[in-house]
Amino acid sequence: MDEHLSKAKVAERLLTRPAGATMREIIAATGGPQYNEIKRLAGRGYTIRKLKEGNETRYTAIPPAEPEYEATVTSKGQLTLPKEIRERLGVRAGSKMRLTIEEGNRVVMTPRPRHLAELAGILGKPPRSLTVEEMDEAIARAIVEKYQRAIR
Repeated sequence: MDEHLSKAKVAERLLTRPAGATMREIIAATGGPQYNEIKRLAGRGYTIRKLKEGNETRYTAIPPAEPEYEATVTSKGQLTLPKEIRERLGVRAGSKMRLTIEEGNRVVMTPRPRHLAELAGILGKPPRSLTVEEMDEAIARAIVEKYQRAIR
């Protein structure tokens, strides 16, 4: 198993191969059964085909034409974006989204661009400011050093 991939990703790659995978193959690659990965792919709009091969079942996940995701609206009108959408859009907790209703009751959601003012304070307070006198001394030293380098 590739150390850089999660067990779920390895299972997804096995299931989405043209030949699919049996649970025995998935267990050998990931160290355990990944039935939750089959359910997650089905929730994302993949068609799951099951083919009986003796005592085993071969699972093949066929991707939809366009990725589809399902989310539930809570009683408070809140909607949780699926992880794949958050990752693709670069959305984190507290991010603002722009919603547009197009014809045919189609809703388009895009991340709102950040304004420069929202970045204020992101670096924290500077360690210490110089006084005007200290700035004047630093400028004077720089001028003297530059002059001395020029006459050498």
